[in-house]
Amino acid sequence: MSRIHRGLTVTVTIAEEQVDAVALLLDQLNRELKENRADFQEKIPSVLFLSWLVLPQQVYAGVEKLPARILLMTSYVGNRRNHLRELAACFPAMLHQVFSLSDEFSAGGKVDWVAFLRKKSIPNTFYSGFKFIATGDIEQEALVKEEVFQHLANLSQEVDLTSKSPAEMKDLIENFLQGHPGFQWTRRRVSGLRWDKVRMLLPLGLFALLMASSLVSLILRFFMDSKALDILAWFFPVFVLGMLALLLLLRLNERNPHIPGSAAPDERIRDIVTRETNPVINEMTVIAPLKKGWIRRVFLAVSLRLVFLIRYFSYIPTVHTARWLQTDRGKRLVFIATFDNISEAYAHDFVDSERRTMNMAVIFSHAFGFPATRWLVHKQYNHRSEYMKGVRSHQQITQCWYAYNDALSVENLKNNRAFRQGLFQKMKDDEIREWLLRI
Repeated sequence: MSRIHRGLTVTVTIAEEQVDAVALLLDQLNRELKENRADFQEKIPSVLFLSWLVLPQQVYAGVEKLPARILLMTSYVGNRRNHLRELAACFPAMLHQVFSLSDEFSAGGKVDWVAFLRKKSIPNTFYSGFKFIATGDIEQEALVKEEVFQHLANLSQEVDLTSKSPAEMKDLIENFLQGHPGFQWTRRRVSGLRWDKVRMLLPLGLFALLMASSLVSLILRFFMDSKALDILAWFFPVFVLGMLALLLLLRLNERNPHIPGSAAPDERIRDIVTRETNPVINEMTVIAPLKKGWIRRVFLAVSLRLVFLIRYFSYIPTVHTARWLQTDRGKRLVFIATFDNISEAYAHDFVDSERRTMNMAVIFSHAFGFPATRWLVHKQYNHRSEYMKGVRSHQQITQCWYAYNDALSVENLKNNRAFRQGLFQKMKDDEIREWLLRI
């Protein structure tokens, strides 16, 4: 089974007068998910996180109304078709109640929800902080570490564990697990990880191969006469010149007068913050129209595809999942993240870091209400306060949010996996000492 994490985004437009009706339906589902969380964990085992919200109308470039939308966004693990089947089987009534309020829904006859969700899904650039863990692994790996800790705590009442060498401590742990009928699975390695990593790196590898082949072809054209080399040689210079052209056109757009956005009312911020009641993991959705100019839409689209290529190497220690995408012919930016702590602290993790603020500018500087830039990243004034104002003014209320795991941070998940992978593996004493710190 694949353990690669992916993001599904399904969206349809609705009339503005239907926004409140959809919000009420999603609030109702949110209560059901919280009250019967264990049941839903069994029904939708592929789902790591689910966000379902209604977005009111927004205005692009001061004049064009962008339609109200329903957005269903899931972070899931494994096969996409199996994931769609789970959603269709688990939420048929709610899917019908919510999506039937859209003009994009065709009434009549039995609805094939798998086909509908697939048809209304749109591409997104998806990030996962812990890329290769299935929902079932989360509970198993947490349980084995908890049982080992309890076993050692009980054993310490009878034996002086401080006198044991690292190797002896490892033997004690492994002997305990070997004798426990419920933990025989710990002897098996996590399967398929190498192939999952290869699949995640494949798009970047193909892109790098194409660029490298083009460079080689540029050189070989001086010594060989080949039509294939002539064609291949164009890819690298076209890519480089295209990116330079986009950057120059963006700089021209940046010279337009900056129109500052308005700050969100205190009442709305309080409404958003009061929903962040989970002890460990919370969710934030920011949706904003872009600044005026077609170059903004194109540059952002290209940037998101390049971010997709390098997603394997990205790591933010507090972020479980995140995604970026464009809707409405590229005129609206959608960002959603699930993270440890609350949104205020999460946002400050970025704006209080010089390097991360520059990285944010590559994407968020295109959104209305966010700081102006020069050559995309050069600061013109206080980015921190302006970024926070942009985030808060466009942060949306997510009426329905579900998390398979709501109690373990990204670091908890990493420690649990590292502890599991170290079981029944040969290690040196220094490696064992580090491994024991994972307990």
